[in-house]
Amino acid sequence: MATPRSTRSTPRKPTRTSFGNVRRLPSGRWQARFTDSREERHTAPVTFVSKREAEDYLATVRADMVRGAWRAPELGAVTLADYSASLLAVRVDLAPKTRQLYDELARLWINATHELPPGRGGAVRTINLGEMELGLLTVAVIREWYAAAIRTTDMRAATRATESQRRQREKVHAARSWALDQGLRVGTTGRLPAAVLRDWEAAGCPGPGPAPTVARPAAGANPPGRARVAQAYRYLKTVLQQAVRDGRIDANPCQIPSAGLIRTPERVPATPEQVDALAAAMPPRWAAAVQVAAWSGLRAGELFGLARRHVDLEAGTLRVERAVTYLPGEPPFLGTTKTESSRRTVHLPPHVVALLAEHMEHFTGKGPDALVFADEGGRIAPANLRQRGFRRARNQIGRPELTWHDLRHTGATIAAQAGASLRELQHRLGHSTVRAAMIYQHADAQRDRELAQTMSQLAAGLPGDVVALRSRESSA
Repeated sequence: MATPRSTRSTPRKPTRTSFGNVRRLPSGRWQARFTDSREERHTAPVTFVSKREAEDYLATVRADMVRGAWRAPELGAVTLADYSASLLAVRVDLAPKTRQLYDELARLWINATHELPPGRGGAVRTINLGEMELGLLTVAVIREWYAAAIRTTDMRAATRATESQRRQREKVHAARSWALDQGLRVGTTGRLPAAVLRDWEAAGCPGPGPAPTVARPAAGANPPGRARVAQAYRYLKTVLQQAVRDGRIDANPCQIPSAGLIRTPERVPATPEQVDALAAAMPPRWAAAVQVAAWSGLRAGELFGLARRHVDLEAGTLRVERAVTYLPGEPPFLGTTKTESSRRTVHLPPHVVALLAEHMEHFTGKGPDALVFADEGGRIAPANLRQRGFRRARNQIGRPELTWHDLRHTGATIAAQAGASLRELQHRLGHSTVRAAMIYQHADAQRDRELAQTMSQLAAGLPGDVVALRSRESSA
């Protein structure tokens, strides 16, 4: 009687080729192993149904090595969170504020869990890119993550809007109750007069405080929160491009058109008359800062980093070589400029030099290192200290949307209208590229009208020198 054969598969002797070998596992599947040019042993990341498939895999790997397209499978086995953290740790060129931004983008968007839009059957699915290995990141995975991130930010924006509406209702209710207690004639329902709301706020907002303002996107701008997603996508794309250069992945899977585009509305710079009115409405200690910011084009950090030794009143110049950095939760500190191109010397218009000289006589310390614009103790002014006066001043002149950075736009626009070339604007603003300087070449209605008049005169056949003279006369 024949002995029955065991049905359990037994390991077979490895089949060796000139490049590697394959062997059958106890499970019945086939494993492929090979040695690279550095004599390091590798095992295929998957097993195969048949011996032929395992040998075909070895042939493919061998061909990739000959072409120089092969990379070790373990290179892509590191998680995105670990790889991006290691990259950030060796970036010695980053400013503190930029480093903090990258940390925040990784923490809140790349290494966070986001809920995917409901699929078929309404099943809830989530995605966390940071937990995934580099080799598993595909175009489809990035597309899913981007959709989930957009869903997250839209839900947060809706929550903020709902909370703002609730707080607004509480504010109106508190103001109405206060007005009735004061004997003012107000209705028990409906909108309150603006004067009543102002009187209630002047009385200290008895009851719930004013509702937080949720900014609505201007025409052409990203919806609320989506600019942060665009920043996260751009950072992710940069990290994965470095992974390509490091040989960890074959190609960058960030292939979503316009996903990293941040659309900002056209800023409306303050006019010289508005700058004068804004400065007049500021506390005296900060009035000259408004004028210098608007006419120099300095960034706020550069402006508040100026010391007496950086100012040459006789030459009418400011030497920018450092900047104040403001990080959330930390005291402001003096650091390097945003870029190497930001180190520059800027000339001020004569009327601003006179305002600056008067300011320094009354508010700036005597030593060469004394800050030009400082608090009463001569220290770096906290951002909220100067911002409180700025908010009140901009509301008084009817430009509640103005920011300190908008003053930089004002100076750049005035310089462009005065005839500054792109290269001159690039130097004045401290930009590393001409493209960045082009942002500040705003269209101006008056200047456009003058150009149209000149075009009409050319059409009438007037000589070029006459046209130029009339254009200069109309500008004056």
